[in-house]
Amino acid sequence: MEQQIDLKRLERKVWTSFYADGLWDIFLGCIILMFALAPFLNRMGLGDFWSSAAFVPFWAVIFALIVLLRRYVVIPRLGLVSFGQTRRKRLAKFNILIFVALSVSLILGITSFKGSMTQSWVHNLRFIAVVLICFGLAGYFLGVIRLYIYGLLIALCIPIGEWLHLSAGIPHHGFPVTFGITSSVIILTGVILFLRLLRENPRMKNT
Repeated sequence: MEQQIDLKRLERKVWTSFYADGLWDIFLGCIILMFALAPFLNRMGLGDFWSSAAFVPFWAVIFALIVLLRRYVVIPRLGLVSFGQTRRKRLAKFNILIFVALSVSLILGITSFKGSMTQSWVHNLRFIAVVLICFGLAGYFLGVIRLYIYGLLIALCIPIGEWLHLSAGIPHHGFPVTFGITSSVIILTGVILFLRLLRENPRMKNT
């Protein structure tokens, strides 16, 4: 019985550490950084699609680094354990709901793209709704409170950016400022969490 309790505690620790090591925060921040830098690439004549596609190799490198860090830095400190059925079900529900939300968003985006009369505020509202829904689901099913905060910060980038553009003349709808600050906050949070993990969890010695 005591061994079963210890295994549950270990599983919970690994589950929490999977989202508390800060590495996925860094990756998310790098993705959000695209919204701050893409307008400048678009001015270089790359176009909306290619200005976004230019970040794919950058994301691939960051993702590869995260996988390597988790394998050779995080796991040796926290260990590796298989998640129980309850947590696997939560992950499955989360993946299904996120897939549905993103699919609906994609369909709406394609539909509105075909309609030239669609106003920009419609796209902005859709972006805000998708962000709040996806991050809300992620925060609930993954049990990571800061995802709610990230979702709110990202959603606020749109209206605050538009306000900066209209009131202070900040170019590109203020997105380089708002998304730049938000991505920096997320990346910095990830770095702090990762350094704290290294400090509080020394590498396990081979026995």
